[in-house]
Amino acid sequence: MKVKKIVKSSIATSIALIMLSNTVDAAQYITPVNEKKVDDKITLYKTTATSDNDKLNMSQILTFNFVKDKSYDKDTLVLKASGNINSGYTKPTSDNSISSQFYWGAKYNVFISSEGNDSVNVVDYAPKNQNEEFQVQQTLGYSYGGDINISNGLSGKLNGSESFSETISYKQESYRTTIDRKTDYKTIGWGVEAHKIMNNGWGPYGRDSYDSIYGNELFLGSRQSSSNANQNFLSTHQMPILARGNFNPEFIGVFSHKQNKNKKSKIKVTYQREMDEYVNYWNGIHWIGFNHKAQNIATHTSIYEIDWEKNTVKLIDKQAYEKVPS
Repeated sequence: MKVKKIVKSSIATSIALIMLSNTVDAAQYITPVNEKKVDDKITLYKTTATSDNDKLNMSQILTFNFVKDKSYDKDTLVLKASGNINSGYTKPTSDNSISSQFYWGAKYNVFISSEGNDSVNVVDYAPKNQNEEFQVQQTLGYSYGGDINISNGLSGKLNGSESFSETISYKQESYRTTIDRKTDYKTIGWGVEAHKIMNNGWGPYGRDSYDSIYGNELFLGSRQSSSNANQNFLSTHQMPILARGNFNPEFIGVFSHKQNKNKKSKIKVTYQREMDEYVNYWNGIHWIGFNHKAQNIATHTSIYEIDWEKNTVKLIDKQAYEKVPS
C-alpha cells in the first residue's frame, strides 16, 4: 500500500483517506475481440476486460458488446458490469465486557459513465427502477434500428425482432436496489443497500432504525444477555450474505455513439463498498445497539479508452482509495 494523501474529515469520527497505488495489488486483462455476424444487418464485436484490486478485495469483470447495425446511424455499446465486491466484514472486537463492535457491508455502489463532452451518451440501462426482490433477473434485447427492450426474467431465446440480448442476475437478500440520483445522459449509478433485515423474528431493521430505549437492534443479540459484549450479537450465519460475505453485481449500461464523430472516447466504471460500524453497549440495565453509517468507504475505478472504429477497449487508468477511521 502506498499512502499518497491523508485528509481529515469531521463527519462522525476523524477519517483518513488513503490513496492506493495504481499498480500495487492490482491486475487487469483484456480478451481478444470476438467478431460475430448476427445477420445481414448486424455484426457483434465482443471483448471482456477484468480489473482487480486485492487490497480492497474487489474484482470488475466488464463485457463490452459493440453492435454495428447497418439500419442505424449510430454505434451501440452494451456494457455489462459484473464481478465481486467483498463485504469487508470484521469479527467483533473483544475490548471489554460492556461494549464491542464490528464492521459490515451496508451498501454497494456501481457507476458507469461516459467521460468528456462528446457524442457518447447513455440511452438505457438495467435495472432501471427500484427493486426489492430477493433475486434480480432481467433481459435486455437489441432490435434493428437501435431499439432496446428490457424485460423481467431471463430469456433464453430472442423474440422475432431481436438480434442480440444480454442478461443480468444477482441476489440481494434483505437489501434493495435503487437508482442513483445523479443518473443522467452521461452517467448511470446503482446502489444496493441494506433495507429490511430480520433479527430472530424481530424487525425488519435498517441502517437508520432507532428505538428510544434500545437504539438500533439491527444486529443486537439480546437486551438482557449476561454474555460478554463480543458474544452478544446476532450470530454471523444469521446475517444476510451481503452484510458478511460477497456481493456479485450484474448491471448493464447502453451507450450510443454518433458515427464519424470522436473515434475514441472514455468510459469510467466504479465499484464502491460502504461499511457501517455496529456497536453494542451495556448501560448497567440493558444492552443498546448503535449503527454508525459509512465509517469505511472503499472505491475501485477503471477508465477505458473506447475505439469505436476498431471496436476495442484499452485500460488507461486505475484509481483506488479507502476512507478509514484514523
